Amino acid sequence: MLLASACGTGATADVTTGDSGTPRPSEQAVSPDALVLRAESVGGFVPATLIYGRIPTVSIYADGRVITEGPQVTIYPAPALPNLLVRTITRTEIDRLIAAAQRAGVGRPTDFGSPGITDVPTTRFTLVDEGRTLTSEVYALGETPEDDQSLTTAQREARARMRALLVTLTDPAGSPSDERYRPTAVATIVTAYGANTDQDTPPPARAWRGAALPGRVVGPADMSCALTTGAAVDTVLADAASANAATPWTYGGRRWSLTFRPLLPDETGCESLGR
Repeated sequence: MLLASACGTGATADVTTGDSGTPRPSEQAVSPDALVLRAESVGGFVPATLIYGRIPTVSIYADGRVITEGPQVTIYPAPALPNLLVRTITRTEIDRLIAAAQRAGVGRPTDFGSPGITDVPTTRFTLVDEGRTLTSEVYALGETPEDDQSLTTAQREARARMRALLVTLTDPAGSPSDERYRPTAVATIVTAYGANTDQDTPPPARAWRGAALPGRVVGPADMSCALTTGAAVDTVLADAASANAATPWTYGGRRWSLTFRPLLPDETGCESLGR
């Protein structure tokens, strides 16, 4: 593993090589679920449930699937389920996006500077190519003005390349219409239910029909994660489709607050969240 870091960012490259008798990664069969490119927000001063329930901005896979979070209706409380969408792009388009990430410098030690903004997320870019996992992190990418004079010209130019890359990744050329993404597993971030004082009448309680609650502890000691798989996934998705973020869920004689986080193709369970 090679670790490279620079002021204001982190960049890493995990490189795996075999001996002369081992095929190169490009020659081996690649899983359709293998991640190729991702842009996501990490960190920031937000509740732990949001950190663990956060959806990557865009994830692109070896079979051409592009998964993003689509627009959500502006109501309060918000719907329980995130609006995950999937489209499929060609291998040619995947290669174009890989080249764009390489030109932007994903994985190269780069000084993005330290803007005078606090408590906002960092944008992490991940590129997986030829068996290597390359990452770059840019703090306050969307919040920092393009002409921020606290940054050097080189730092502003480096950030501009990453902003342009983010636009490119979130709007691949020639993609067909989006469809709703159907996960094979759903994680639920679980906390004890507390009535929302902003509501005169709390939503009616719903019986939970997924994995046993509360699940294993993740993050803070009062927060857990339960993973629903198999045939119960459809049941959970159907129940959540008619619920909202403030709905209390009953299980084991208690009420729980749940944050729904459908797993993406490369994610294996609760341990994949909150990174």
